[in-house]
Amino acid sequence: MDISSNHWNSTKDCERCHKSISQSHQKSAHANAWKDPIFQIAFQKEPRQWCMNCHAPLHPFGPKFEFSKLIQSQPNKETWAEGVNCAVCHVRDNEIYGKHNRDDIKDHRVIRDEVFSNNSLCNNCHLFHFPQKHFPEVEYTNVIMQGTGSEADSMISKVTKTELCVNCHLKNNHKLNGTVFDLDWMDNWKVDVATTAKDKEHLVQLTLKFPKMGHKFPTGDLFRSLVFRIFDKNQNVISEYRFERKMRLVDLYEIRDTRLSPNSDTKFTKSFLVKEIPDECELVYHLQLPIEHELIGHLSEFGLKRKIFRDNCFKKTNKM
Repeated sequence: MDISSNHWNSTKDCERCHKSISQSHQKSAHANAWKDPIFQIAFQKEPRQWCMNCHAPLHPFGPKFEFSKLIQSQPNKETWAEGVNCAVCHVRDNEIYGKHNRDDIKDHRVIRDEVFSNNSLCNNCHLFHFPQKHFPEVEYTNVIMQGTGSEADSMISKVTKTELCVNCHLKNNHKLNGTVFDLDWMDNWKVDVATTAKDKEHLVQLTLKFPKMGHKFPTGDLFRSLVFRIFDKNQNVISEYRFERKMRLVDLYEIRDTRLSPNSDTKFTKSFLVKEIPDECELVYHLQLPIEHELIGHLSEFGLKRKIFRDNCFKKTNKM
């Protein structure tokens, strides 16, 4: 195989020898970073190079390119449309890099790079600030927009001894775990709801039990929100609590950060006093809560949210 060829940048060039790894990768959030329906809808509204730098890192376009053209043509056969493919992390200047030096592979050598022993590759796209301007080059403010990487710096050591994101998120055959593309990412969570009468009111207690994580939850996209709701018998919401990071965009002021911090305590309990008689309770993970109403009709319900729990509010336990 000629690794000096430009074709080396495609995952298709790797799958001949790394078939199982390639198959696992194709199902991941990385492989679908460009194709992700939520991203595509957002990109239609703001078609910018800044967005593509993480969702299609191998793109060849400069800041003067009319990115709106990509919405109509959808050139998904192009190499850059493979999203975060093998080459994004492993190929630079026609050489293949990895965690260890290797000369025992028939078609190519592997050169050791220290970036595979820290979180710098992950932080390239999972730790960045709000942009101040986009042209002619992107300039950033000093306010963190997505801070999964910085959260991991202070939290991940309590979860894994090596302090690496990949120890939790990248298992055998490069299977990417614990993302919104996975159906089993909350299998180890437990939801408990109990209600007691208090004078003429009712006290609803929510208890969440969850595994340790190396970052807050939800993390990443600011539109993600974990929401607990209490309904009356007519299905009206009588109480709601959001686990989220809320920013005021006009001046980048953080209004609140009520997200879970699963590194220190893997149990969360909160009580809600309501005047109406509670009927049903639910816990839902919304992927795009502030603009969910705009996306209905474009995406399926599963594409917008994950229903974790919904049942009667009186002493119910759900192990997911």
